[in-house]
Amino acid sequence: MSSTSLDSPLDADSSVKGIAGLFPEGRAPATSVTCDMQEVAGYYDADPEREWQRTRSGPYHRLENEVIHHSVLADLPRASRILDLGSGPGTHALQLARRGHQVALVDLSIASLNSARARFVEAGLDGQLLGTQHAAAQHVTVPAGQFDVVLMFGPLYHLLDDADAAEAVRRAASALAPGGRLHAIFLTRTSILRDLLKRGRFAEMSALVDGGYLEHGRYQPLPRVSAEDYMPPARTHHLVEGEALLEAAGLEITDRHSLEGVAAWMRPYVDHSAADEAAFTALSRAVRSTTRLAELLEAGDHFLLSAAAARLPRADRRSRRAAGRADIVGAGGQLLAGAEGRVAFAPAVVNHQGRRLIAMAVGPADARVYAPRQLPGRAPEPWYTGGRNRVVLARLPAPGAGPVSLADARPLPTPDGCDDVTGVSLTTHRNELHAYLSARPDGGRWSIYRTISRDSGATWGPPRLILAPSTQAAATDSEHVLLPTVLHRDGTWWMWYAGRDGHHRRIHVATSPDGLTWQRHGVVVTTGPAGAPDAYAADCPAVTASTNGGLLMFYGAGSSRSLAAAHSRDGLNWRPLGLVLHRGGPDSPDSRYAFYPAVLPDGAGRVRLLYSGEDDQARWTVLDGGLLDTALLLERPAPLPLTCSIDAAVERVRSEVPGRYWEIPDDCHDDAPAYTSADGRLTQLRPSSTPVFAVSTTEGRVVIKPGRSRAFAEREHTGLQALARHLPVPATALHYRGEEATLVAQNLDGVPLRTLSNTAPDRFLRVLGELATRLVHGATATLTPRTDAAVDHSLETPAVLSGWVEDLARRLQPWSGHTLHLNGAPTQLSCGSLVHLARRSLTPAPASGWLVHTTGDLHLGNVVVHRSQPEWWVIDAEFAGLHDLDQTLAKLAGSCLKHTDLFTEAAVHERNGTLQITCQMTGAVGEQVLNSTWLLNRFDGLPLDRGRILGLLVPDLYFRLTRGEEPPAAAEGLAALALAARMTGHGAIR
Repeated sequence: MSSTSLDSPLDADSSVKGIAGLFPEGRAPATSVTCDMQEVAGYYDADPEREWQRTRSGPYHRLENEVIHHSVLADLPRASRILDLGSGPGTHALQLARRGHQVALVDLSIASLNSARARFVEAGLDGQLLGTQHAAAQHVTVPAGQFDVVLMFGPLYHLLDDADAAEAVRRAASALAPGGRLHAIFLTRTSILRDLLKRGRFAEMSALVDGGYLEHGRYQPLPRVSAEDYMPPARTHHLVEGEALLEAAGLEITDRHSLEGVAAWMRPYVDHSAADEAAFTALSRAVRSTTRLAELLEAGDHFLLSAAAARLPRADRRSRRAAGRADIVGAGGQLLAGAEGRVAFAPAVVNHQGRRLIAMAVGPADARVYAPRQLPGRAPEPWYTGGRNRVVLARLPAPGAGPVSLADARPLPTPDGCDDVTGVSLTTHRNELHAYLSARPDGGRWSIYRTISRDSGATWGPPRLILAPSTQAAATDSEHVLLPTVLHRDGTWWMWYAGRDGHHRRIHVATSPDGLTWQRHGVVVTTGPAGAPDAYAADCPAVTASTNGGLLMFYGAGSSRSLAAAHSRDGLNWRPLGLVLHRGGPDSPDSRYAFYPAVLPDGAGRVRLLYSGEDDQARWTVLDGGLLDTALLLERPAPLPLTCSIDAAVERVRSEVPGRYWEIPDDCHDDAPAYTSADGRLTQLRPSSTPVFAVSTTEGRVVIKPGRSRAFAEREHTGLQALARHLPVPATALHYRGEEATLVAQNLDGVPLRTLSNTAPDRFLRVLGELATRLVHGATATLTPRTDAAVDHSLETPAVLSGWVEDLARRLQPWSGHTLHLNGAPTQLSCGSLVHLARRSLTPAPASGWLVHTTGDLHLGNVVVHRSQPEWWVIDAEFAGLHDLDQTLAKLAGSCLKHTDLFTEAAVHERNGTLQITCQMTGAVGEQVLNSTWLLNRFDGLPLDRGRILGLLVPDLYFRLTRGEEPPAAAEGLAALALAARMTGHGAIR
């Protein structure tokens, strides 16, 4: 056995071949190595021997090797297959090969890979080398489930973007075979600071801390002084951050080590006193005995986490998603501030000297003045033109501790000559509390003022005007400047604010050296295209530091009247992330508006999102939207860009398609009409209670799904974005016109997976297996203990399913005691026992079972497979949310029975107290999928209840069991029910 090498430059078109299909041919495309990674790759390419020599440079660095190979990797199974991501020059791989293991190497440094291969050849161990791949860890292509061990001894040092790190870990985790282990090393938060201290770079160390490094953990080097004094960009982690990163990929932590143990910070003493081998051996034993001590895990420069695929979760386990959601849907946030007869809106929050403070605008409701306004697609509505609002300051209660006491709130001063104040921003600087607020005189223009408190908000200085509307008539902030959000970063004051030009509000930015004199830099978040959530306005920004060292902005989207988000690395260029919080439904406190965001970092990469809601009675209150996981938010795919042609396509569907094509019964088991326009450019893809259309435009074909209501369209779009972490989904966007929301999606050149069961059975089986693997990863990352309050449902609610079961009980009553036999083999299940099992499955014991984040309607018709390429996608997530795990898998198994042609020629005969059922399997795939436990076996790592899954399959097969009137039930349905017993392991297999 021999290996092959990749010895070409980064941008060359070359490939690497694996051994026996274990390691894939090829390499990640050149575009996978980003500019930031080019810098890192260049650092290691310049001197591949540096890392090889480092671990041999003295006793202190040798200890790292001792801990890894004599503690962490000491007891590997014989001849393990190991994937070394970030292998470098083969430092660890060569030692593992000498122990008889087979190793595959991946690194972004071509020089390091070539150095490693040369060492394998020199040692006569090239037969142990499975292959090499030149790629960054987040772009590696490896076969799923093929490696006993995956090492990440370095890649996570340099992935500054948390989305890249999450993708790298996800790909690494997918490579693990059942029972495999992943071992990842992280740099501690203090490691970079100690390195700078050791080099005497105190000014850089101070600047790093002042720039928020202790919070975000990202190091960008100053211009290189010398090769010896240069460190590449680095990402450091707290222990809890490293654990969260692995758990988000569906892994469970099995062990924790400090690589330095008790020797942390003691390098000069170790190198001096452990120079001889006897002393080093004794030191190694002492250090290895202390590496698991909790107090030492983050004391040194590195910690190592070991993890495996999550198996049965602990009873107290809570998912990252449950603790900090990335898919908040407005359903009426918890009331934080409000009072009868008063409005409360536009909050701002800050941590100041150990206290959490909140400011907001309050005023008498009857003092508000409105003018009529008419926007396209909406009914006439009042337009706010003035009031008598003031800004007040109060303590922010802990979550769930009750609302803010407005009676005890302290007022901030009002600028001279102004009678209306709103839109405050709070920030702390040198023990001072700064408030930036917008105010205006009666009927005048909004401007921005600053006031400072030096006693934590007890008293304030007089407000000073710092920014007025532009005097240039063509400026985009010539009418108003208001609603600022201010941060002090790296010695500069930054202010993002809403500016209006007489037609629209857009988000602008200005900077200042002192907080008083400001330089405008123009619009940074503009209004969107026709139909976009922010087509009318991008308004009321709130900006905070993000987990990847950049900035995260929440802002009001004027057309949808809800909250959107954007991300930036420099404060000037922003990447849209789409909507993050939608308005609630009727009777909710945010049914008209969910606007005016405020964010407060809450640790571990989460922010507490506050906002203002307006209800149907025009009452404004401040609401608590809960915790939002910023890492999950940043992993969202970009929304599908909207264009004028898409806007016209949506309008055409809504205005042209007759009503009879929209009103199809929910079960849709009979033929239904499908619309096609006279010119053939508008076709109905799916007749159902939620019809789907395709429209050919000048820019290509686009899919239009109007949805049952605004809430359904919003839920589906948000659900697809959240599911994209674990499942391939199409790019989508929300289109708004008045109160109507429409889901717009990319056109997929594919066919439903169910159709491949006969036409391409091998491909059907491959995609079904890949779907199961992706579902396992998603489920283990989102498992949440089941409660009735938390579970989401599709239209097939427990009440609906119970009704179907009772109807089946009546229909099957004459055959209640009859045992089902399938193709001559008894299932040991009777019609009566199956009905009993179904009833019990629909009423689980309180606090039993598990929920997972999924589409809510997962079946093989909602998996689209590309006609010629390996890609496939999951579609239709209008019921996305936390769904019952057993029911999710029952729907998937039921779809294999209902929506494919994997069995045919079903017949049933009554004989001596039995129902003799016969059917034919369609080839080997039919036998494997329907006549065995193959499908559910792929979910064995999850806490399944196979008996309950069988019970839930009874109502899932209701329409197959009731099709036709022949007694005791339709043969097709009874055959499916008997096969369901086989699929869940409850029927004998002959």
